Formats: sequence, C-alpha cells, structure tokens
Amino acid sequence: MYKNTIILKGLIYQAALEFLWNEGFIGIPYQGITNATGSCEAVSNVFTLKEDRFETLSQTVQLHLERDIILNGLPRMFSTNRSYRRDNKNWQSDGRHLNDFELLETEALDTDLDWLLKHCRDLLNHIFTTTLNVSSKYGLLTPQQHHNLYIYYEKGFKVITYTEAIEVLQKEYKLNINWGDDLKSDHEQMLVNYYDSNLMITHYPELIKFFNMKLTRDCNPEQQTCDCVDVILKYSGESIGGSVREYDYDILKKRLYEGTMIKQLRELKTAHDGKPEEVDQMFEEYLDLFKNNIVERSGMGLGFGRVTQFILGSNEIIAF
Repeated sequence: MYKNTIILKGLIYQAALEFLWNEGFIGIPYQGITNATGSCEAVSNVFTLKEDRFETLSQTVQLHLERDIILNGLPRMFSTNRSYRRDNKNWQSDGRHLNDFELLETEALDTDLDWLLKHCRDLLNHIFTTTLNVSSKYGLLTPQQHHNLYIYYEKGFKVITYTEAIEVLQKEYKLNINWGDDLKSDHEQMLVNYYDSNLMITHYPELIKFFNMKLTRDCNPEQQTCDCVDVILKYSGESIGGSVREYDYDILKKRLYEGTMIKQLRELKTAHDGKPEEVDQMFEEYLDLFKNNIVERSGMGLGFGRVTQFILGSNEIIAF
C-alpha cells in the first residue's frame, strides 16, 4: 500500500500541474529562504535563521506571484514550493499543518470571487477524475476509497458563507461559538457532515484573514468580511484557502501596518537585531505596486497533503 500512496501523490501532483498548464498558467519555483514578505502566512510559527541578515524559511510565495504577474504582464502564474510552519517543537503534525509541506499557489489577473470559486472547483475535480480513472484501471485505491471519492465528487461543493456556518454550529450543534471566531478542524467536519458534502465557505471576518484579502464592499461595517474562500474537504478540512486581493492602496497600507502580522514580524526583527523598522521597508516594494494603480486579481493556495488525505479517507494528514 505504501507504493500505491507514492504513486497517488505523483498522480495528484501531475494532475494539478497539468490542469494549470492547460488553463494558461505559467509555473515557476521561488527561493525557500526569504525575508518578511515570504514569512507572513503564520508569523507566530515562522522558522528564523541564525544569520546576520533577517531571513526565514518561506511559508508562502503569494506576494512574489502577485509582483511578477503585475510587473511582467503575465495574466496567470503558479508555483509549487515547500511551506514551513513551526507549529510545535517536536516536528509533529498538529492536525492542521505539517511542519514542512508542498504548497501549490496560483494568482490570476482580472478575476473575481466567482472566478476563484470555479477555479478551485475545476482544479479539484480534475484531480479527482484523474485519480478515479487511473484507479479504475490499476486499482490504485481500495474499493471503499474509490467509492467514497466518486460519491463526494458527484455531490460537488456546497457554497455557504462563514455567517451561515456559524449559525449552523450555534443552532444545530449548540456550540458556544461567536461570529468572529476562527473555525477549528472539528467545526469544519461538523459542517461537512451537516451538509453531507464538501464545502466552499466564503466571506470570513476581516480580522481573522490575511491583510491583502479584499474587503467586501457594501457589507455591515460591524461584521466586515473579506471576499475569500476556504475549501473544506471530508476528513482533511481546509485544503484550499484563497481570496480576491485588495486593490485599494490606502486600505492595503492601513490593514498591513495596523494588523497583527506586522506587529509579530517587528517583534521577531527586534529580537534578531533591534531594527524593527526595517520590516516595514520590506513591504514597501509590494505596496508601491498599487499606488495609483488598480489591479484586480485573485489567487489561492492548495495543500497537496490535505487533498491526498481526503482521497485516502485518512484521519491523519498525509506527508507530501
């Protein structure tokens, strides 16, 4: 069975890249050692290097992809890179992330949330149908795994908002959870079971999401949300996280410099060399892209290990 898992990983990886190339995406890798701009996905869990310069192991190449599609006029790009999360000191999974995993990230110009939902759905369905076809010929999956994958593929993805998710957890499961709280792994599986389907949960609160996710216009200011989506799969939970990117320079700058992420990075820089102000300078090149320049775009990140976990029907995240 170990051999089959190796083959399955290769098949999933190949299917994902095949889909993106066919959709006109240009794919390139990026460096794994970066500065603050590549370590801003989960700053509290970043690996810092003991070097003179402030450098970390990369968690995301999102900002680099955004820079390159804008500066080079390339409408669609993707990259697969290692993402490093210091979730615990024993190098074990916390159920949400491995410490070191392969992450697929995409960015596309002139796109909105509707496009992003279709992009995520089409990518996953291509992976699922490719796996089902190969499994039918070569017995890559067990009969139960094949059946489960087919059933959930046929059911498709139920699209709900974060607000609707909170209401279900409060009313149907009687949980003490409030609007604004982040969803945990067990919450995600409750929702998948309730809807009996894989999910796309949209419009999470601004305060629990990345600084450059586009703020939802014309929403209740007391419940400000972002135009974003988390794709939740049976067993594995969040397998894709994506959003429309904010294009308003003033909003971007305000959310960046007043957010928790930049404060955490400044603390790390202070501990490193006592020069926290240099963190702000690292983001100036990115912010400058949007000075008097409205660029509509969106993108997402897919964890290969999570997708593999779903296909195998495993309760443990799969190293990938």
